[in-house]
Amino acid sequence: METTTTKKDWVNIGFLMLTPLIAVFGTAAWTLAHGFEWWMLGLALVMYFLVGLSITAGYHRLFSHKAYEASRATEAFFAVFGALAAQNSILQWSSSHRIHHRYVDRDWDPYNIKRGFWWAHILWIFYKNPGNGKYENAKDLLKNPVVMWQHRWHNVLMIVAGFGLPALVGVYFGDWVAGLLWGGFLRVAAVHHSTFFVNSLAHTLGAPSFDARSSARDNPFVALLTFGEGYHSFHHRFPSDFRNGIHWYHWDPSKWLIRGLQAAGQAWELRRVAAPTIEQARMEAAMETLAPRLDVASRDRAEEIRQRVAAAREKFARAVELWRRQAEERAEGLSKSWRQTRREARQALADARRDWKHAVSMLTAVPAHA
Repeated sequence: METTTTKKDWVNIGFLMLTPLIAVFGTAAWTLAHGFEWWMLGLALVMYFLVGLSITAGYHRLFSHKAYEASRATEAFFAVFGALAAQNSILQWSSSHRIHHRYVDRDWDPYNIKRGFWWAHILWIFYKNPGNGKYENAKDLLKNPVVMWQHRWHNVLMIVAGFGLPALVGVYFGDWVAGLLWGGFLRVAAVHHSTFFVNSLAHTLGAPSFDARSSARDNPFVALLTFGEGYHSFHHRFPSDFRNGIHWYHWDPSKWLIRGLQAAGQAWELRRVAAPTIEQARMEAAMETLAPRLDVASRDRAEEIRQRVAAAREKFARAVELWRRQAEERAEGLSKSWRQTRREARQALADARRDWKHAVSMLTAVPAHA
């Protein structure tokens, strides 16, 4: 399988080089010459949110990973505003992203971080993709009428609506050029590079909280820019979960939007990984990171740590089994039974966490080198 060729894509190169120049220097020059009004910033932010969330909650979590199901109206909204991001069609984007997850950090990964930060960030888009037009890994999307409609018309939508809509808003406020610059070019450049940071910065800086063997990192700064996509270690470990930030305090507007759509009856079958499975992955990642310290620990200390880890694994397995059982009992309407099972699952999870944290603290206290 080839993901890139040596043939340069001059359309992509021209667009990706020209838009940020116009966005930065054109917007600054026009604003200095004609003045700034608050509607300009408001237009840019509203467009950034609508388009950005259509990429994260739509292109990414709905279409690429099937993390939830959504109504046709929701799909159509994401299809229209996602096209305005100028990141190709849902079909192309999702197919490429699925390849990335399947071959992450390997040669067939289209934006393999091991080829360098700038390759993963933008340079990979400068070359033609020989796999375009095949989509063997997206047969489900080939059957989706909204996806196929958008695939045919995404370039028209991007040009007409992506730049025409903000220009029309500018006409309303008496300055169509400012509307075009702020809501069009500046917004496109901002959405582009914030999305690109997921492929570059979130594979370079941050904590490998859930999978120490992958380059994916949890990066709160990238999460802030991308509506939650920066919790990337979690996402690569559990790509089908509709959340990226799993805690209430994690900045993840995409999961909040999906939950809002669920409350409105426009989304359903939200997929989420059981808490014990998540904690087990966190433990394994921490132990993988600290494992070299076992080699320099004393024999007694190393044996005690191994026993703690083994006990934690057994309790995690027990918690996972109880979690599954309570879900089955709840689905069958066994109210008293599933509540009792859930309490037992939570207790097993708490016990596993205690053993895990003790083992990690013991390992942390061991010097990194003899």
